Amino acid sequence: MAETEDILPGIVKIEGSNSRTFDSLEHTAYHSAQYEWVKSVDQTKLKMPATLMPIWEKNIHKEVQINEEAAKSLITAALSEKDAERDRLLASIFLTIRGGMLSSEKAKVEAAVRLNNVLKPYTGIQKLRNEKETASIDGMQDDLSKHTADVTTLGLTATVTALHTANKDYSKLLMQRRGEQSDSKLPPMAQVRPKTDAAYEVVCQYIQAAYLYATADEDRTMIEALVRHLNKTSADYKAWHNESLAQKRAAKEPKDPNAPKKPKDPKTPEKPADPKDPKTPEKPKDPKQPEQPKDPKKPGGDDGDPDIHLPEE
Repeated sequence: MAETEDILPGIVKIEGSNSRTFDSLEHTAYHSAQYEWVKSVDQTKLKMPATLMPIWEKNIHKEVQINEEAAKSLITAALSEKDAERDRLLASIFLTIRGGMLSSEKAKVEAAVRLNNVLKPYTGIQKLRNEKETASIDGMQDDLSKHTADVTTLGLTATVTALHTANKDYSKLLMQRRGEQSDSKLPPMAQVRPKTDAAYEVVCQYIQAAYLYATADEDRTMIEALVRHLNKTSADYKAWHNESLAQKRAAKEPKDPNAPKKPKDPKTPEKPADPKDPKTPEKPKDPKQPEQPKDPKKPGGDDGDPDIHLPEE
């Protein structure tokens, strides 16, 4: 007796986007897009509780309000500028030390080597966020304070002092923004985002279950299309986030002064507006036949052949 083939029911799977790593604007935009996709289909086919979609929408709206409030804050803009200043100063310090290690002066080389060893744990701190970068700079300042002679030798005293000032200014601005947020009636974004994510997760479970229990082919087709749209949106936002992250990291990476410059692309020659047809070359005239010499020389001194010069083609 032949073994019968097992036939399993079809399923759909909604892929994740790792939205917990998104910044505030990305997170809100992503959930707004997914909400619109789910809202666009017949809700009765998904068998969701009547309260689920409103809960999801409410938290998305709160995120929108928090983002708008943050954008209006002058402190937010000042924080961004101050952070960029810190990053420039950090890059300057690391590049100066790297250049000092290649100096022709022995004292500078030795000072640079010592400082390079001291600051190795702080490599890449420009990529850290807010409090982490601030704390790392504080630690870096403490270590540099123990090597003031080397700092002076490399001419970094003013830069290190400017970094200390910028870091303190950043800390003050951060405290001011927290004060603004505490006076606001809106909850912190850190409290709202998990609620938005949780509501979306429940929605996804209902969509997947609705496909399993669908009895009509048209219902399954509708849900399959919805899942394709949701997965495409997740993939797009994940790719955009990774691309944005890579660009930010590249922008914060200090440029190597010794790296060769990338050659410019050669210019493409312009095509003539109205090129003329090339003239057909005239057919050359037949060359004259050389006359027979009266007394050709015998072989021995010459090659015995007359000097015949044919015209070049």
